[in-house]
Amino acid sequence: MTSTSRDLASATGDLGGTVVGEALRTSDKSLLALGHRHGQPVVIKVLRTDDGFWQAKFDHEIRVYQAFTDTPPPVRVPKLIHTDGHRVLVIEHIPGHPVDAERYPRQPLSATTLDAVLDTASAFVEWAPPPGVLAPVFDYPDRVERYYRAGFFDERDRAALHALLEQVGPVWQANHGDPLPTNLLLADRGGCVLLDFEFTGLFLSGFDLAMLHTLLAETPGAQDRVDALVSEAGIEVPFLINQAMALSRELRLHTELPEGEFRARRLFLLEPEWDAFQTRLHTSR
Repeated sequence: MTSTSRDLASATGDLGGTVVGEALRTSDKSLLALGHRHGQPVVIKVLRTDDGFWQAKFDHEIRVYQAFTDTPPPVRVPKLIHTDGHRVLVIEHIPGHPVDAERYPRQPLSATTLDAVLDTASAFVEWAPPPGVLAPVFDYPDRVERYYRAGFFDERDRAALHALLEQVGPVWQANHGDPLPTNLLLADRGGCVLLDFEFTGLFLSGFDLAMLHTLLAETPGAQDRVDALVSEAGIEVPFLINQAMALSRELRLHTELPEGEFRARRLFLLEPEWDAFQTRLHTSR
């Protein structure tokens, strides 16, 4: 028995007949491995922590995959092969490679890749899951208040965001919630496949596009493409609110990093993005 098999066996006794192969990633939170089940290549994901937050996220991801089985989304996602409903998820293995291994792509995306990513993000929001599967991921007014108290929003930002929230109302839309390059698989046979649905839920329209607007800032033309999609969909106000959510979180994540070249490089990218957002926020009304 390999160390990966032993780790999986110690985490759970129910792999549903899946034979474990190469480990892809191991952390305190989860283990990801290749394998096969009844001759079919699969990816095995096992929860390794008893932390309540991550247990809830894993349970949610299982429910999302089960919902995909009953109500397929309008984009390609891996098929659910087996789950114990608690700590084990076995899904279809789709040959391909992630858009990038980093949160912010090391190289600009090609035009073909950018098209695939934006087409997929735009199409996923049309998914109509069964009732009760998705819920709002966070409370927008509360989020504004927390980031105001933390110093990321000033008084003018706070007032403008609350005014926009009153204007747009709670109109929810399914979004992936975490469209990082590592969660976007470019399939060998073409197309973009969404992975990892721990944070999938209901957001104001355009959350995934707001994330991609930030993450793909160094890909020429990417932000213009996102802006055009937002205009075409008529979601400028909720998109702007989501920009506030996405950018403030990115700033928090990176300002909390230890001093060093990596932190400085990311803030060098994010700070002008934040300045441009604030200008847009205060000229939007």
